[in-house]
Amino acid sequence: MHVRSGPLILILGVFLVAAALVFVAGCTDTSSSKTPPPTPVYSPKTTILIGSASVNPQILVIDKGVTVTWINTDIGNHIVTSDPGMPDAFTSPLLVTNHRYQFSFTIPGTYTYHCADNAAIRGTIIVNK
Repeated sequence: MHVRSGPLILILGVFLVAAALVFVAGCTDTSSSKTPPPTPVYSPKTTILIGSASVNPQILVIDKGVTVTWINTDIGNHIVTSDPGMPDAFTSPLLVTNHRYQFSFTIPGTYTYHCADNAAIRGTIIVNK
């Protein structure tokens, strides 16, 4: 039996070219040349999670100069604000789900704060010298 090799070689050639194109496409970076910003790393020692009824932790002790990060883990919106008379006042913008607010504490003291939308959501930050 005689087999014609022409069509077989053509099909094999097309297959090899297609495989090479798939390989090259997988190795080529088609994204923009901008490098995405690094994902922020949060420490339980400096991060406060805002929930629907409370913050966690409710009391945070830090050293002077530390930046605290509040993250809204609730589906509702929140605004974190210091209580009147605190050594250094702060108020976050409106925090929607998964948004964060940061504040650096440079003045030692005890800071109490609350959610402007829900005064039952309260916390305390103690800033050591």
